[in-house]
Amino acid sequence: MLDRYYTTSIGPDEEALRAAFMKCGDLMKARGCTVMGLAVHTKNNLDGVVRTVFGEDVVRVLDRDNKLDLRGIVIQLITEKIQIRRLEGPVLAAFIDPKKMDKIVASSGVTDIVFVPWAAEEHAGYLKTYPDSKEIFRSPRFEALLAESRQH
Repeated sequence: MLDRYYTTSIGPDEEALRAAFMKCGDLMKARGCTVMGLAVHTKNNLDGVVRTVFGEDVVRVLDRDNKLDLRGIVIQLITEKIQIRRLEGPVLAAFIDPKKMDKIVASSGVTDIVFVPWAAEEHAGYLKTYPDSKEIFRSPRFEALLAESRQH
């Protein structure tokens, strides 16, 4: 059974991505895993907030080799085109369309998915599809946007 988690956030939210990465670290420890996946639509999505949170060196190696061994922890890049058969550990699904989630995160052995949405519609769509998913982070920006949309 795959456990699912999500952040209540939108757009390039560094805090949400950082919280999701920390959650993956906790899940790897709890499950005794040494591998996690980083799922994005394409390698172009490594720029911006992903580069800011993970760091220049990490992103450069992921862009070049599709995987990085960081002191015994392996981060495996997963995209629509870069697929691996087996990944024993959690996957951080960063800003991917929930409708493409099963296509992108298709590896066997995945223990958990931690989803960080880009748009409010993706957040709503994800929750509709995976209602048992657990919230791990709530962005103040998301709350402000919701409050603003209720006023209009």
